[in-house]
Amino acid sequence: MFIESKELLNKKVLEYGPYLLIFLLPLQTRWMIKLGELNGGYWEYGTYSLYGTDLLLIGLLIFIFIDKGVRLLAGSRTPKQVWWFIGALELFVFISIFFAPDKPLALYGYGRFVLGIGLFFLLAQIKYDKIKLYWSIVFAGAVQSLLAWQQFCTQSVFASKWLGMASQRAQDLGVSVVESGGERWLRAYGSLPHPNILGGFFAIVLLVNIILYFNLWQEKKYKVGLLLSLIFFVINFTGLLLTFSRSAWLGFAVGALTLTLSRSFFAGEGIKQNLIVLLKFFFIIIAVGSLFFYFFRGPILSRVNVDSRLENKSLAERAAYNHEAWQIIQNHRLFGIGIKNYGLGVYNEIDATQPAYAYQPAHNVFLLVWAEIGIFGLICFLVFLFSGFVILWRRRNLEALALLTALIVIMCFDHWLWSLSFGIYLFWLVIGITHTAKLDIRN
Repeated sequence: MFIESKELLNKKVLEYGPYLLIFLLPLQTRWMIKLGELNGGYWEYGTYSLYGTDLLLIGLLIFIFIDKGVRLLAGSRTPKQVWWFIGALELFVFISIFFAPDKPLALYGYGRFVLGIGLFFLLAQIKYDKIKLYWSIVFAGAVQSLLAWQQFCTQSVFASKWLGMASQRAQDLGVSVVESGGERWLRAYGSLPHPNILGGFFAIVLLVNIILYFNLWQEKKYKVGLLLSLIFFVINFTGLLLTFSRSAWLGFAVGALTLTLSRSFFAGEGIKQNLIVLLKFFFIIIAVGSLFFYFFRGPILSRVNVDSRLENKSLAERAAYNHEAWQIIQNHRLFGIGIKNYGLGVYNEIDATQPAYAYQPAHNVFLLVWAEIGIFGLICFLVFLFSGFVILWRRRNLEALALLTALIVIMCFDHWLWSLSFGIYLFWLVIGITHTAKLDIRN
C-alpha cells in the first residue's frame, strides 16, 4: 500500500510539477546569496542568487531520478546527436572557468547553465500533455499582462520581495521609459528585470498561443478552449505592446510570419481552413494594434523614431557594448573570458572608470557567447541551433520552427537569453518544446 501511494505521488508530481514550474518561471523570487559589486556599486551580473524556480526544478529532477533510476538516458525522447551537441557546448562552458578572472563567479554561471540543461532534460524525460504545457505558458503570460497594465496605468512598479520586483517609477532616472511630448511613459516590466525581457517572453507566449489554438482546433472538441485562447491572445498581445520592446515586436513578427508560411505551404488540403484561422489572429493584431496606436500614438512614434534623444542614446550604447565585445574577443578568441565574467573583463581590460550599471553584456547573444566561452564554444552553440532547424525541418515540425526563429531574432538584439536566469530557462524551455513536442501540421 505504501509503495503504491509513493508511486502515485511520484506520478502526480511529475505530471503536474512541470506545468507549475513553467507557470512560475517569470516570478523572480530569490535569495540573493552574495551581492555583486563593481566600482563601488551594485552589479547584477556578479550577484549570486538562488531562485524559487531553481528549487522547484531541482526537486522535479530528483523525482525523475527516483522514478526512473538507471533508465534515465534510455527514456529520453530526444535524438542522441542533440545530446552530443549539448555535451560539447557544456564542455566549453566548463573549460571557460579556468580562463576566468573570477573563477567562483564562472562556476556559478556554469551551475546556472547546467540548470537550464536540467529544464531541457526534464521535458525530454517526461511524457507531458502538450495542450496543458501550452496553457501553462499562456496563463503565465496573462498574469504578466495584468501586471503590465497595472504598471502602465499607475506609471510605477510596486516593490514585492515575494514576486522579486523592485520599485520603479517613470520619473526616476535609470528606469526604462519612452519620452513623448515632454512626458516620460513607463515601459511595462511585469515581474521581470527589464521591459525587453518581458517583451521577449510575450513574443514566445503569443506564438505558443497560436499553436495552442491550432491544436485545439484540430481536436474539434474544445470549443470553450478555442474562445479562451483567443481572449488570452488579446490580453497577451496588449502586454507585448506595453513593453514597447522593438526586438520583441520584431521577434514575434518574424515568428508569426514563419508560422503563417508553414501553415500556408505545408498544410496539404487544409490550407483554406488554416488561412481562415490565421486571419482571425491577423484581425486581432490589426484591431488591437490600431486601438493602441490611436490612444498612445506619441510613445509609439517616439519609440520607432531612432532620431529621438532616448532612442539615439540606446542605439549608441548598444553599439558601444558590441564594440567592447569585439575587444574582449580579440584578447580571448579561443576559450573566452569565462562564463559570467564578461563585465569584469570589460572593467579589467577596457575601461575601469564607469559606474557599476554601465558594465552590461554585449547586446547580442552570439557575440557574448564568443566573448565568454571562445570560438569553439560559439561553433558548438551555432551547430546546436542549426541542428534544431534540421531536425524540425525533417519532422515537418514547422510550428516549433517558428518558436526557434523568434528566439534567434531576439538573441541578435539582446543578451538576457544567455546572461540572466529567466532568459536561460526560457531558452531551454523553447529548445525543449522544439525537440520534444511532436506537432503535425498536416491535416
